[in-house]
Amino acid sequence: MQAQLNSIERAHRGDLSGLNLAGLVRLSFETDTDYENAHAPRSGADINNRDEQVKLCRQHVTSRGGSYVYTYDEPDTSAWKKKRVKQPDGTYKYRVIRPVFEGALSDLKRGIAPNGSKLDGIIVYDIDRLTRDQRNMEDAIEVVEFFQRPIIDITGSLDLLTENGRDMARVLVTMAGKQSVATSRRLRASHRARAHAGIPTGGGNRPFGWWADRRTLFAEEVVHINKAIEDLFNGLPAYTICKRWTEAGVLTPMGNPWKRRNFVLMMTNPRMVGRRVYGPTTKPLHERYAVDEFGKPVKAQHEPIMDEKTYNKVVAVLVGPGRPEGHAYTGKKRYLCSGKIRCGNCGRKCLGGAQPNGRHVYACKPPSVDGGCGQVCGAGIAIDDLVTKLILAYLANRTVTQAVKPWPRSQELEDAHRKRTDLLEQFKQNTDMGTYIWPQIRELEKEITALTKEQSLFNRQQTGPKVTNVADSWEHLDTDERRAIVDELVEVIVLDPASRPSNRFEPTRLKVVFRQEAPQSGSTALRSA
Repeated sequence: MQAQLNSIERAHRGDLSGLNLAGLVRLSFETDTDYENAHAPRSGADINNRDEQVKLCRQHVTSRGGSYVYTYDEPDTSAWKKKRVKQPDGTYKYRVIRPVFEGALSDLKRGIAPNGSKLDGIIVYDIDRLTRDQRNMEDAIEVVEFFQRPIIDITGSLDLLTENGRDMARVLVTMAGKQSVATSRRLRASHRARAHAGIPTGGGNRPFGWWADRRTLFAEEVVHINKAIEDLFNGLPAYTICKRWTEAGVLTPMGNPWKRRNFVLMMTNPRMVGRRVYGPTTKPLHERYAVDEFGKPVKAQHEPIMDEKTYNKVVAVLVGPGRPEGHAYTGKKRYLCSGKIRCGNCGRKCLGGAQPNGRHVYACKPPSVDGGCGQVCGAGIAIDDLVTKLILAYLANRTVTQAVKPWPRSQELEDAHRKRTDLLEQFKQNTDMGTYIWPQIRELEKEITALTKEQSLFNRQQTGPKVTNVADSWEHLDTDERRAIVDELVEVIVLDPASRPSNRFEPTRLKVVFRQEAPQSGSTALRSA
């Protein structure tokens, strides 16, 4: 214990002989060019170059007889910005997330660096590189005070080795936090002004469909987006479109394969329709855009890819209230008849399951799994082939088309928007009318919200296969496109139990009930011959 106490005393005197210290270097992504730190002399090293911080820390330690044994590196890490952390009880708290800093304190408590060297203390460039958060400061003070491990700096602004120094460190962290709050406020004001002027931000990766200037369309990628829009309106799931893009070598701006979530966020981004993305992340992305004083979307400086009508329909298909939920088909089922086949014995769904050699079966699950009977199954390939033949025979002289119907209440929505704009203009000209105008605006906005949801659901219901000659096109369609046609035409496929044990599928066990014809005598079933 005496040796440990002497390490604190020697560090306080500037004598590091015999001590092994590690450096903690950090570069924040919050750069503030007009920051002035009045409490300590500074150079640009602590905010501009982590390598320079390492060099200065190493020189400081070795020039005083100590050994520099390790570097804890925190690139692009904020010591002030808090993130939301979910708790086991479902509630949230906001904390500064710094795993490297927390790991360094844990290693210091144990006295062992990650490379196995003995660790007696930590050195930082100055107090701002250690922390700007009071919770983290208290954690650091705990290590010094109760574990007798020195944490020192180069500039002299940090003193955790004495009681007065620890009190002053708390004050300095409070002041640094105040400066961070002021910087954040200025940045938010700047972003808000840029958003309402329609000026794009300059950070991050370029958006898919535009060049790096964020204004000019990338023609090759626009072609893919337009084809995706057509596929979505034809009933093709987003998952399948992503799969096709990956197979064709169409990657994200970061060079990664497309995932459904990334695809949906890209297609529903307000910039697609020429709006300036801006707003709290608690809102869905398609509702996150800047508006002017009259509530109208701000026009951004980039070229749009979609018109308003197309964009609203895309949003309805991908994130609207009518999209599939729960166990509804979402494009990830592998077989043509998955979810369509019903057990002829108990009425439960028969699910597809993989078998060796690329085969599959449709089977009713046992009572313990899905409440079924577990007594009916059939060869998947034989059933898919038979259902295909029945559908093509049924459509021999028919076409699968879907008339595009206009939403019948579109005029009501336009009128509501126009009335709200007129009322806002009246308020701007005469603010004394506020007590009369605002209640009307509130009611109009409720009406607009309800009508918009109704329109979104209507648009999604209008999507579906648009193939005009199924017999000729079937061979070239993939499973998802074929499933879309099956869903459009077929009400249910009933699989009866086998009449006798056999290795061959009995076609008479299958019954297809089509949607498009009304029952003539209690059934529309077309039984296979």
